[in-house]
Amino acid sequence: MRNSTMNQYHKNKCSVFFNIQNIAFIILVFCASSYTILNGQSREEDLAELRKIKSSKNFNSKSETYIDLLIWIGKDSYLYKPDSTTIYLDEAYKLSKNSNYLKGQCGSLNSLGYYYTNNGKLDLAYKNLNESLIIANKNSLLKEKVEALNFIGLALWHEGKNGLALSKFLEALPIAEKIKDVFMMGALNDNIALLYEDNKDYDTALLFNEKSRQISIDNNLEIALAETLLNMSGIYLKQKLYALANKTVDECIVIFKANNNFDWLSYSYVNKGYIALEQNKYKEAQEWFEKAIKICDEINLTIGYTETYLGMAETYLGLSNLDMAEVYGLKALKVSKDLNVFETIKESNSVLAKIYHNKGDYLEAYDYQTEYLRLFEKSTNKSSQKRLGILRSEISFENQKLQMAKENKAAIEKHRLYIFTAIAASLVLVIFLIVINKSKRTQKKLNSQLQQQQKALIMHESELQEANDTKDKLFSVIAHDLRGPINSFHSLIKLYVDNGLTKEEIDMIFPKALQEITRISDMLNNLLIWAKTQMYGSVNNPVNLDLRILVNENIQLLNPLAHRKSIVLINNFPENIISSSDRDHLDIVFRNLISNAIKFTNLNGEVTINVIELVDCYQIEIKDNGIGMGKITQSKLFNKNSTKTTYGTNNEKGTGIGLAISQEMVLSNGGKIWVDSKLNEGTSIFFTVPLSS
Repeated sequence: MRNSTMNQYHKNKCSVFFNIQNIAFIILVFCASSYTILNGQSREEDLAELRKIKSSKNFNSKSETYIDLLIWIGKDSYLYKPDSTTIYLDEAYKLSKNSNYLKGQCGSLNSLGYYYTNNGKLDLAYKNLNESLIIANKNSLLKEKVEALNFIGLALWHEGKNGLALSKFLEALPIAEKIKDVFMMGALNDNIALLYEDNKDYDTALLFNEKSRQISIDNNLEIALAETLLNMSGIYLKQKLYALANKTVDECIVIFKANNNFDWLSYSYVNKGYIALEQNKYKEAQEWFEKAIKICDEINLTIGYTETYLGMAETYLGLSNLDMAEVYGLKALKVSKDLNVFETIKESNSVLAKIYHNKGDYLEAYDYQTEYLRLFEKSTNKSSQKRLGILRSEISFENQKLQMAKENKAAIEKHRLYIFTAIAASLVLVIFLIVINKSKRTQKKLNSQLQQQQKALIMHESELQEANDTKDKLFSVIAHDLRGPINSFHSLIKLYVDNGLTKEEIDMIFPKALQEITRISDMLNNLLIWAKTQMYGSVNNPVNLDLRILVNENIQLLNPLAHRKSIVLINNFPENIISSSDRDHLDIVFRNLISNAIKFTNLNGEVTINVIELVDCYQIEIKDNGIGMGKITQSKLFNKNSTKTTYGTNNEKGTGIGLAISQEMVLSNGGKIWVDSKLNEGTSIFFTVPLSS
């Protein structure tokens, strides 16, 4: 599913950053209570109100009500008439500055920053938002500060800096809680959820969505509740929970209809359309997209056309109506370019390439596919930056918390020392001649206690330093081992797109490229699994599972890798080998150990997977007849402080943490793991798992 973006705006609550294909919304609340707004009015009513104020006898252009209305209409204009956005907002800022209306200055600057962010002009966005933040900090305008931090987070998200975006949202959240700004509390939780959804951590994303949902319920925020539910439906769609996604959107539609929220109702219809499209229900999808287009026509919701036109193009392509698919594909591309919506520009090129290919117009198809590949490469690089950024940010937060904890403990110990010293001094002064020996014993005891506490602190500090060193080593592996393969693959794709390749060249180069991508994917999976277990610990969910089936699944997955070296994979498991273990954990263990065996086995070799039932467990053996290893290498094999990687018999390279992950997963399931190997004869990795419960 692609990442497309549509920036939307809600009358009663907020503006949003809208991802319909991700089915996710970054909520960007415009702090409605920080300046006067006209809740529930349409754009036409807002413009009528503006004309009414200007034509009144006592009209004052420096009136806060007039300035607030200019800001409101200005940020609303992006959805309907983008070119007029800066006209209203620049005027509002000028009037606010002349009248020293600080909230108006912040509102204008924040709205301009939002506008420039959505148009890809990030330098101008940061300039306006940072100026707003300075004003808010200088004058203790907490609501405006929260709004500025929220928009800066969005700009950073646009730039692919998810880690920094997360830090801005987390900085704004406690301030919103302090001033009890429930709109922003819910919105920021939804924003954080989207960052985790962008990182494909759907469980964590739903946790933050659930926080937002509960805030809306507790404060009777019906519209905000529906918006959050629409976010959650997008995650359900990604998880292919189509029934739950549909049910959740249906709840949203009821609320939006009841409150005449036609823009959000349009987004809900588009959401329904993509749920149907994902299930190849093209007629049903067509009906939902047509309903969305009708609303966009009625309320002149210009930005709404980007996804609806694109959805219609894909629907007609599925129905094999290529002429109509072409019409809507071109419409989607035009409106997306007019509004500078990157994701729908990219996906419109992809859909048009498919349409022209099916029509037999291969030159047009080639042009659109070339442009799509260029944009896809750009978005892929940004996606990688986002995922690494959010991982780095989480580790940075953990380091900060550890440092704060260490400083707090040191301060407490220092305070305690002052207290004990003062007590001892007082006792010495009052009863020095009577209890001098007792005071000496007391002082000695206190010093002993302090020494023990200091030893405990030094030991704990050493453990924390070891954990930090391990995480820093992880980033060193990521920076060193991923940069080269990704750059190589980038060069290959650029060569293919720019110059074209003959069939012989493709047959020669692309299998090697596929091998590189497979290795990168395995490397990222291992790195992310390892990082997650280091930060959150390994959570064990045992179930009774058939190990023979699990081994077969991994053999099927790794057979292509083995075939390249003419290696035979043999499963010697009999039927009904049932173990009470965590399925995901054992899947990772089998995959890592079998792929390691393939890596260090010579051409025409053999890898066998054996099992023996013992009294209270199964003993499993991954055996190869490869190059083996010496005693020194064996002694360091499961050392958690070592991430050294060794090249395989065909120059294959790994991350150096595959065995460490496997060891942690085996131990988490109550087993143990060890190695038996001889140089030039082969290696056997043994581990145990529990019997069925």
